[in-house]
Amino acid sequence: MTRLNNAAIVIEDGMIQSVGGFSAFVNLEDYDIIEMPGCYAIPGFLDSRLYGAAKFDCMHADKSEKINEMSTALATHGVTSFLPTTQSCPHEQLLSVVEALSYRVDDEKLPGAVPCGIHIEGPYLSEEKRGAHPAEYLQPIDIAKAKEIIAAGRGKIKLFTFAPELDLSLELIDLLVEHEIVPCMGHTMAGQASIMRAIDAGAIRCSHLYNGMGALEQRNVGLAAIAMTDDRIWVELIPDGVHFHWGMLELACRSIRKDRIIAVSNSTEAAGLADGDYHLGDRDITVRYGKATLEDGTIAGSTNFLAQNYRNLMEHSNLSHEEASAAFSLNPALSIGARNRGKIKPGKRADITILDDNNRVKMTIVEGRIVYQNENYLAVANT
Repeated sequence: MTRLNNAAIVIEDGMIQSVGGFSAFVNLEDYDIIEMPGCYAIPGFLDSRLYGAAKFDCMHADKSEKINEMSTALATHGVTSFLPTTQSCPHEQLLSVVEALSYRVDDEKLPGAVPCGIHIEGPYLSEEKRGAHPAEYLQPIDIAKAKEIIAAGRGKIKLFTFAPELDLSLELIDLLVEHEIVPCMGHTMAGQASIMRAIDAGAIRCSHLYNGMGALEQRNVGLAAIAMTDDRIWVELIPDGVHFHWGMLELACRSIRKDRIIAVSNSTEAAGLADGDYHLGDRDITVRYGKATLEDGTIAGSTNFLAQNYRNLMEHSNLSHEEASAAFSLNPALSIGARNRGKIKPGKRADITILDDNNRVKMTIVEGRIVYQNENYLAVANT
C-alpha cells in the first residue's frame, strides 16, 4: 500500500473513479465534496471471522431485524465487509443456517456492512482443541455431507475451517478447492506431517493463531510454528488482548510475512454490549470485564470489533500504518479472492474507512454510501 498526503478520492456509482492529490482535480461541480481535515482514509475493514455482534448470532440468520442491527454496528466500527461464521451444530441445522446466510451475501438492503461470503467452522474439528464448539456436534469428515453444505451455500462459501489430522481431510481439501473455497486449518492437534500434506494439497490458511491448536514447543512442530514460517499460509490473528499476550502478537508480526497477516475479530453477539449473559450458537456464554467465556472458563469468542483490534495492532506490534491497514483489508480480501475490495484504487469497490490521528473511526463508506459518520466529527460538505 502507498500513502498519499492531501489526497482526494472520487467515487461514482459505488466505485472508485480516481485518486490523487486534491489540487489535481478540477471541474468537480457535479460532485458532492466532503472534506475531512485531520483524518486519513484506508480500505474498509473486512472481518473474515465473526460469529455475531450487537445481539445478533450468525446461527440465527433468519432474524433479519437483528442482522440489520449488526450491519449498522459493524459499520460504526469501520467494517465494510464480513464473513458470517458458523458454529458446530446438527447437520440439518447447519444446512438451514448456511442457506439463510447465502441470501444475505452482497445484500444491498443492509444498512451498513455487507457480507461478502460465508465462513464455515466445524463440525470437522479436533475434540481436544474444540474451544467453544459443543463436543456432541463434532463429526468425522463426511464428503457427502460436505457436498450438501457446499450446495446449501449456493456459491457463497469462501472459507471452511477443519482439522487436517482427520481422516478424509485431503479429500475434503480437494472438494473445497474444486469449489473455490479456501481450506483453513484450525481447532487441530495435527502434527507436522499432516499439516504439510494439507498445505501441499491447498490448505493455505490458519485460523486464529495460537488458539485452537497446540502450543509452541521446542521439540514438537505443530500448526503455530508452521504458520509463522511457511510463506504460503495466510495467518489469522485476534489482537483483542484476551486470546494471547501482546508479546506473542509481536512474535507473530515479526515472524509472518507482512502480506500474509489477517486480523479478525472472532466477535460474538456480545460485541458492543455490556457485560452479562449471552449466547454463542446454542451455548451460554458470560462476559465479564469484556472477556467472553463458557461456564468452565473456556474463551468463547471475543467482544471486540475490528476498530479496537486495529488500534491494538498499531500499539503492540512493529507493523506500519500501511502494513496494519493491509491486515484488516487487502490481505483478507486477497485471501478469499475478493479482488474488488481491499484497495483505494480506480476500478475498485468504494469501501472506505476514515480515521482520525488517534485511529478512531470517523466515517465508513460502503459501496459509495456513507453508512456511518461520527456525530462528534463535523465533516465539511460542499455541494
